Amino acid sequence: GLLLQAVHDTDPFVQAAVFRALRPLRVADSLAPALSGLDHPSPQVRREATGVLGYLKHAGSLGPLTRVAMNDPDPEVRRIAVGALGFATDVEVLPALTHALGDTSWQVREEAAGTLGKLKLSGAVDYLITAMADRYWQVRVRAARSLGRLKAVAALEVLSGALTHEISNLRKEAVIAFGEIGDPRAIPALEAALKDPDPDVRKLTQLALKQIQVNNPQH
Repeated sequence: GLLLQAVHDTDPFVQAAVFRALRPLRVADSLAPALSGLDHPSPQVRREATGVLGYLKHAGSLGPLTRVAMNDPDPEVRRIAVGALGFATDVEVLPALTHALGDTSWQVREEAAGTLGKLKLSGAVDYLITAMADRYWQVRVRAARSLGRLKAVAALEVLSGALTHEISNLRKEAVIAFGEIGDPRAIPALEAALKDPDPDVRKLTQLALKQIQVNNPQH
């Protein structure tokens, strides 16, 4: 009760701290103040209020979270909102998340690529394939991971291209995605990856080849 009363404190620093304390408690009564907090002039308060909504996972907050993900002036608020949309079960959040893949902040784009994979929305595949050309490898890593989760056969070509990227984390995710997709057309690219300079990439490549063989006994 005292925490919820303190949400209305006039000091933004106090308000932000209260929302931060409320977040792990998942108190249903914090929904209304958190929704109000989305319009607070202080970005710190908006960040924490958005975080509370992500923890509450209340269907009624999807619309406001979508608006924040697309329009908030603070990139960290947008990133938190994009991540919070990960509890959605409806394709209605797809436009906001695909919009976030074009955000000016790479951290928002990275979050969007990851959230799309968690939601397993098949309509996201083409957008994630485009995200594999992002200037930031961190965004590509998340996009590759999500394409694997979505078992996106259409992504075989862009994932093959990622196998020659200088960042080994991206090569690892591409290899893992090939295994999850399980399409035998990836075998030639994976066989080439068996010569990768990174031992982890080589190990993951062997696992991916085994996954494909299990899914396609004729190969």
